[in-house]
Amino acid sequence: MPKKFKNPDPKFTRGNFKSVKHKSPSPKRKNYEKRSKIKINKTSKCGYINPDTNIRCKLKLELYPEYCHLHTMLIDNVYIAKSNIRNGGNGLFVGPYGFKKGDIIGKYSYPYNEVSLETLEKRCKKLKCWDYVFCDLDKNKCWDGLDLRSTIIRNINDAHNSKFRNNSYFEIRGNEVYARASRNIKPFNEIFISYGSKYWD
Repeated sequence: MPKKFKNPDPKFTRGNFKSVKHKSPSPKRKNYEKRSKIKINKTSKCGYINPDTNIRCKLKLELYPEYCHLHTMLIDNVYIAKSNIRNGGNGLFVGPYGFKKGDIIGKYSYPYNEVSLETLEKRCKKLKCWDYVFCDLDKNKCWDGLDLRSTIIRNINDAHNSKFRNNSYFEIRGNEVYARASRNIKPFNEIFISYGSKYWD
């Protein structure tokens, strides 16, 4: 069984603290593209609630799905920053603990971003609509990560045509999709993942 990151401090281990969930629009909606491109709500705050004090973090959520920059690093061992790839926009980086080969970096598939291939084909009339979509064609199921609240894994870039090498890959396990490390990744290094040859056709 692949290893999921677990902070050695129980205060930052999932299941040991309360949190406030942030809603992500369903990709099954016809207006999903429009709703997912709504500008960041600058008043949205981190969902982490300290188990010792029962006080919610006051830092801004900004680009993160659930927790602020600090708590995302502590809880999920990743953070968002400008990619090392030229014109690559944002990328996803490893937090202070690093990842070993085979470790789970994070999850791409959630019930709220699941959508059938048929629904996507009806909704998506242009190529950019597919930019953050991962599909399991054997099961006719897809997960759309266009909305920034959907999954932090949406920020991983492909090293295609750059001086960097991919150091992770997507893996389907049952009804779930994970990003896993294909080699050891040192702390604060960027994570790169293959989008598949069809993406670049």
